[in-house]
Amino acid sequence: MNELRTHLLDLISKAEWECLEEHAQEGRLLIVAPNLELVDVGLALAEDDISIVHQWLDDGWLYRPTESQISHWHQHKNLEFDSLIIQPFVLSRAPINHL
Repeated sequence: MNELRTHLLDLISKAEWECLEEHAQEGRLLIVAPNLELVDVGLALAEDDISIVHQWLDDGWLYRPTESQISHWHQHKNLEFDSLIIQPFVLSRAPINHL
């Protein structure tokens, strides 16, 4: 396993929606679909692999949260997301029952 991947795996943590909401409002929060691994997306962003990132965006596997999702999650401020910060973005995965 490469060193950057190991480092990014160590950076994945839980974050409550209350902490993520500001990033969503500023357009820096990206939601990672369940079929992708946070670390793979983080690695692609960190290594500027624009082609795969664009493919994920086009396929809807990586996206900014919708207003409907933001509204739902706002009502569940203590909801925890697996998250990874790759400046300037915050990558998160919503719990399956709250997508």
